[in-house]
Parts: sequence; structure tokens; C-alpha cells
Amino acid sequence: MAANPGFETLVISDATATFERTGPNGTRYSAEQMHDIALASLNGEFAAVVDTEQLLGSLAQNVSAA
Repeated sequence: MAANPGFETLVISDATATFERTGPNGTRYSAEQMHDIALASLNGEFAAVVDTEQLLGSLAQNVSAA
């Protein structure tokens, strides 16, 4: 929800995780599938999904520009 009032919101993909889940129909979803789907749901709609390397590179560029 942070993006709604205009905050730049980032989700660091390789610094987050989840657990495997079983759907109501009994289908098992691996932790990797759940993680990928959650990131896909967030990306571009509620946040920008980046990895640690992208984040650190961006921070280094901002520090150099300052």
C-alpha cells in the first residue's frame, strides 16, 4: 500500500522468502513457486522488485552523484 500515496516501494527478491503451501483443492505449491508468484503479483503494481545487486548498484550511483 505504500506505493498508493506515492512512496517508492522496493521488494528485494533475494532477501525475501516464503513457505510451501497447499491450495484448497489439494494442489501443493513449492516455496519457489509461491515466492515467484508473490513477486510477480507485487511487481509493477505495488512495488518494484529488484535483487540485492541491483539495489546496491543503485545506492552506489546515488552516493556518487551526491
